[in-house]
Amino acid sequence: MPKRNKLPSFPDYKGVGKNSEKMLVQKSNPLMSLSETSMTLSELKILDAYLARIDSHEPHRRCVQFEKGELEKLLSYTRMHRDELERRIDNLFQTITIQDQTKPRGFTKIALFVKAECFQDDDGLWKVNLACSEEAMEYIFNIENLGYLKYRLRNVVNFTSRYSYFLYLYLEDNIRKRKWEVDLEELKRILDCKAKRYNDEFKFFRAEILNKAQKDIIKNTDVSFTYSTVKKGRKVIAISFEVERKQKIEITIEPTKTAIEPLKHETMPTIVPVPQQDNKRLFGCPPENFLHLCHNEFNEQQMCEIFQLVSEIVVPPSQYGEMVASLNFIVDMYEKMDKYAKINGIDGTNRRFAYLKKMLQNYKIECTDILS
Repeated sequence: MPKRNKLPSFPDYKGVGKNSEKMLVQKSNPLMSLSETSMTLSELKILDAYLARIDSHEPHRRCVQFEKGELEKLLSYTRMHRDELERRIDNLFQTITIQDQTKPRGFTKIALFVKAECFQDDDGLWKVNLACSEEAMEYIFNIENLGYLKYRLRNVVNFTSRYSYFLYLYLEDNIRKRKWEVDLEELKRILDCKAKRYNDEFKFFRAEILNKAQKDIIKNTDVSFTYSTVKKGRKVIAISFEVERKQKIEITIEPTKTAIEPLKHETMPTIVPVPQQDNKRLFGCPPENFLHLCHNEFNEQQMCEIFQLVSEIVVPPSQYGEMVASLNFIVDMYEKMDKYAKINGIDGTNRRFAYLKKMLQNYKIECTDILS
């Protein structure tokens, strides 16, 4: 990646909103090794907020502006005083080690951020401008060749434990497996669990790490999981995870005069077919609100095509109305597609999307034949 001769003046790029509900983090695989660094949960959250704000395909816009209130929400502060803000910012400039699989015979040490400006505007509101370093750009922008994990910022905002944070990332990275085993020592490495107490007695690791992290993750994210122990004799040697995406769909409906007319005796709106040529809104909401239905695999345009097909199908009913019935139908069809695609060796987002479209088209034809 070509380097710039000079760091741009602030603000090169401002944040695109404060709503973590809609913000997606795209974290490259090398940055997944940050559990092995001394970064605290607070610095990890700030990094995630930064990654959620930038466009990974626009490296020339690497400067992001935060309001202090956004950082207070991220770090669970009622009010962050100036000295605490300065301390948190200082911690972002530490040197970290990147475990880069593309450079297997060594390691890379970098500082993720190179410049920060903290100031009060004319209204007395504190703002923080952050820019990543040129060395970090390799792991933050144009990350398709490195591989990356995508998840919602809202899922990590309320974590209070580093263990919860890294276990969530591990589960999210493997969720398509649904069920798998991991060696106990490998899991401790992933979670950076080095305390002698947890290595000597598994019961402490289970009670203070796994169980607490499980409650934290189920409470604050859209991931649910159970686990069991794998033993050799009386010794626990591995952990078996079974993970699923929560099927409960929570949607904030934006009021609109044209797309939705609320019912008098229902709390949920009725489904309104989406015109083929209108790909900007679904059920009165922007398409990005629905990416999670297909595990964030498909883009907004692809989700619009899926919704168009579903609007033409008679889906199984739901007690909560036609809208929820349609959303649940999409989730069910995606899960079936995922299962069949794995069996038949269909990989790649575009091929999997084409396969899901074909399934929906066939379902529509079958329903039409039955009704006729």
